[in-house]
Amino acid sequence: MKNVYKTLLLLLLSLSFIACDDNSYDGETGLISPEMVSQSSINLSLEKIYKDVILKDINTTYEQSLLLIESVKDLNETNTTATLLVAQEAFKSLILAYKSVESAYIAGRESDAMRDIAEFSLEQFILNSKGDTLFTDLQNIFDGTGALYKNSHLGITALEYTLFDRAVTIEVMHTKMNTIRLASALTMAQTISQNLLLVKNYYESESEFLQESDAAMTLLLNQLVDNTYKLKEKRIGDAGGFTLKYQDNPDSTRLEYYKSVHSLEAIKTILVTHKRIMENGLTEIAKLANAESEANAIVEKLSEAIAICDSFPDSLEAHVASTQTQELYNTIIILQMNYTSLINGLNFEQDLLEADGD
Repeated sequence: MKNVYKTLLLLLLSLSFIACDDNSYDGETGLISPEMVSQSSINLSLEKIYKDVILKDINTTYEQSLLLIESVKDLNETNTTATLLVAQEAFKSLILAYKSVESAYIAGRESDAMRDIAEFSLEQFILNSKGDTLFTDLQNIFDGTGALYKNSHLGITALEYTLFDRAVTIEVMHTKMNTIRLASALTMAQTISQNLLLVKNYYESESEFLQESDAAMTLLLNQLVDNTYKLKEKRIGDAGGFTLKYQDNPDSTRLEYYKSVHSLEAIKTILVTHKRIMENGLTEIAKLANAESEANAIVEKLSEAIAICDSFPDSLEAHVASTQTQELYNTIIILQMNYTSLINGLNFEQDLLEADGD
């Protein structure tokens, strides 16, 4: 019955997203009717998105990484449950800040090197057999029979396991914090901070995002729709058992932060970041190009999804098989389609979404 419902939902949605008649195409890819659109207004909106969201978020995340380093240093010096809790809270602050950076990560679309920093050196969303291999590697290191040498040993996923294991209690976790594990946590935190500094420096001195408005719009729109797709498929669908790969087989260990139990907060942060981008300039650009209805539909669905996140009684890990998770997934389906409508309404082309076939 669930599959029938999802099929009907998709059919209804596909019929509802027909291009609006008020959009007048100029025959080329790019903003609609450029003679009717104020280029200075577009540039100002893009600059606001860049300064008030992209630059602000990477600076905040880098600052959080420095605080994380200090908390892990304190943990190394004292190794108490109190300092472990402080380090765990610093980790939470770091990952939630990074979710904002990741949501609008146009650097990876501008530069292959910057893409690799994010995908291979910072955030490694490792699942199933890949995840098991990483955790086995790390446990061998902590037991004194291995060494930190891979990128995967030094990123956010590795640090989460180091500080939380597999969602064990603070008392149990404290018993696992031997000298090697403590030193490894500090190396990981320092490496993450160094990589975030590279991202910060890129945005401040190398990015060409603001040089040409159509190119900037292409980067931003495709990043938002791709990030929404990954939110739907990887961060909700796989764990909830809504995707073809894991159909009707919910499992909370497929959630992104199931070890630290922060998956719901991470999802909400992504949605809030998308809304900030809309409110800091993208909606205004859509209005200038007669695509206000498409932008408003996105903001509406973002607000609905955020409200669903707020309605969970506690963690997503505890309610992965709930009707609320299904509702959140269905809402993100519509959100993704709304982004496609906006891309079409602004006369841009959408990149093909990369589906993981593992």
